[in-house]
Amino acid sequence: MWKTDEHKQELDIFPVYTDHLTPDQRADIESFPQLNANDCKKINGCFTPYIFYKRTSAGRYTCFCTNCNKEYKVNLNDVDDIYHVQDEVRHGYRGVCPYCKVNAEYKSAGYKQVGLAEAIDLCVYKVVDDLVYIFAAVVEKNYNLYSTDDYDREPNIVVDIKKMYVLRKGRAEVYDVGYAYTRHGFTAFFRPIKKKICGAFNDGFASRPKRYLYKETLRNTFLKYSGIDFVKNGYITQFDQERYYTAYAMYPILEMATKMDCAMFVQDLLWRNKKNYKILDWSAKSPKKFFKHLTQNEVKTILEDHTPAEVIEVYQDFKRKGKKKDLFYCRMYSYIIDYCTSIEKAGVDPEQALEYLRKVMKHSPEEERCEDDHSEIRRLVKLYDDYANIGLKIGYDFRLKNIAFPRDLNEAHDNAVENFNFMEEERKRKEAAELEEAYKPRYKKLCKKYKGYSYPGIQLVVPENAESIIKEGKDLRICVGGYASRHCSGVTTILFIRKPSDLDKSWFTIEIDNADHIVQCHGFKNEQVKDPLTGKKLEKPEIIKAFEVNFQEWLNSQKKLTKRRKAS
Repeated sequence: MWKTDEHKQELDIFPVYTDHLTPDQRADIESFPQLNANDCKKINGCFTPYIFYKRTSAGRYTCFCTNCNKEYKVNLNDVDDIYHVQDEVRHGYRGVCPYCKVNAEYKSAGYKQVGLAEAIDLCVYKVVDDLVYIFAAVVEKNYNLYSTDDYDREPNIVVDIKKMYVLRKGRAEVYDVGYAYTRHGFTAFFRPIKKKICGAFNDGFASRPKRYLYKETLRNTFLKYSGIDFVKNGYITQFDQERYYTAYAMYPILEMATKMDCAMFVQDLLWRNKKNYKILDWSAKSPKKFFKHLTQNEVKTILEDHTPAEVIEVYQDFKRKGKKKDLFYCRMYSYIIDYCTSIEKAGVDPEQALEYLRKVMKHSPEEERCEDDHSEIRRLVKLYDDYANIGLKIGYDFRLKNIAFPRDLNEAHDNAVENFNFMEEERKRKEAAELEEAYKPRYKKLCKKYKGYSYPGIQLVVPENAESIIKEGKDLRICVGGYASRHCSGVTTILFIRKPSDLDKSWFTIEIDNADHIVQCHGFKNEQVKDPLTGKKLEKPEIIKAFEVNFQEWLNSQKKLTKRRKAS
């Protein structure tokens, strides 16, 4: 909260609880520079300025500028008035403060103000000796209190501290801020953050404007060599500068990485806290040692090729084993081990698979080849992985050389697909036969159960098999075909409603659950068809509606009859 006393302003700070911190961390918090009166004045200047006025008499006004917190008077009748303005002082007009020269919008002090609350993301940079302190907070200023006639000059500002950074060369500490009630009353406490490379505000790309104070002081610190100017407007935006400065304080080699255009590695470090420690040494003191086990020419080739980290790991692994492989080979090897799981499941060594596919590529017909070798080998890798996937499903033994490495990959793949389709058809036919055989007792039971029911103009038909239900769904264009297996297994019951004069033609279908309750009853397209003459949706015929009521009554009576038989 701001305090005003004869134009002197300062920020009220809650007591700080530091008993849970280490001595070094406690020293960081206690040495953190406090915001003074000049800081408060600059923070106030970060907000949209307004000039609130009160009309004292005709042409005379008392004005108050929210930017410099000074009051002055305007007399439009006096041409010699040093505060004389050319435009009329009216609500919504613009004017210039004679003290701070800010161009601001006039607001009537006696007029109810709404929507004048404003919030900003504020970062204040402070430098003490060789230490850089960053104070990050969401600051809100509310002008709505100026709407009363006796408005107070004290601005209503709330400061919500988010993070505090302490940066020194080779080390950084970041503290999250919270509040709790302790024996000292309402107290602020600071928690050291483990993942130090983080943004100042937890809400990412917030809609609030971001403001900086004293950022020019960084020119006299070790951060002037951070190299942030090389990556601005790229993968570092204004929302990530504190993240970048923290990373540079911990790893000074970051400057070299940005200048060498190691964009993907810098992004991994800043955004994912991923150091790629297998290939990079962020604690290195020189560029030569930044990439592990690589020569300068290799590094140059890797950067020009924009080689991903996982490919570099493969390249370094081959190099340690004494195998000299080019980056193209390493890309394909990485692609196989990362994405082609069927090749691994088949027990085929990725190196042998690549050597085999390179031979296949040499003999590929021109009409089937891709434009370049890279696209062609990727196509063959996908084809080979699909072949391995299908082969495993149909029981191929990839320990046999002629199975693992067929002479004609395309022909072997097509044969595997053909065999798989044949086996699938056989499996489905066998399942259908078994289901039909198991359904026969249920079919007889259903025929016996519903034989005793009759209704004028309607004939109930029990489906003979699953195929008849599927055909019913196709004829009526409804989803009843998906209920075939459930009907045959006894989960639900499907019955066909036919006209006695045409028992072979689909008309309506009804579903009954195992508690003998009608679940649904639908005809062609679930009665969603519109009448071509009226354009209205067709409804169920009255005979079907009457049938549903009568049939449900009959089902209920059958349940009562069954209960009486069991009781007797």
